[in-house]
Amino acid sequence: MDLFDLDDHIPNLGIDPSTEHLEELYQLFKSDFIDNVFYFDGSKVIIDIRNSKEDGFENYPHTFVKIITRGNKGKRAFDKKRANKIHWIRPILENRNTDDITCFQYLEPDGKIRDYFWFKEGYFLVVMEKIMPDYVIVSCFHIDDERNQKYYEDKYSKRIK
Repeated sequence: MDLFDLDDHIPNLGIDPSTEHLEELYQLFKSDFIDNVFYFDGSKVIIDIRNSKEDGFENYPHTFVKIITRGNKGKRAFDKKRANKIHWIRPILENRNTDDITCFQYLEPDGKIRDYFWFKEGYFLVVMEKIMPDYVIVSCFHIDDERNQKYYEDKYSKRIK
């Protein structure tokens, strides 16, 4: 898939999604990562399918909810920019070896090494972590302002080489 053909999935998605929109986003995620096992660099991508504990999202898997919400002071709230790009995750990972994706590893302050896959033109970043023998999706998000852009540019400059 050409990354430059990707667009928001639901053009009129609001900050408070309807049940139908939430279910539609979940079906995309489910198709990409639950119904069809995804392998990344020979390792299975593991999805936490336990029900989320976040208010309003208890019927959805934890990983899905983490991807479509943004943390704020211990609570998570729906993030339409993240959610509307949920179908970008797999194509970004599948195209990681192209010039369109900036890939790097970063040593986090807690000692974990995470893999970053940054589709700069789409302002979208996927973060993965190798948990032997598998991979997990840590987070995915829309980089929505210059401050965040600089933050990830700085991480890239301090990447593991």
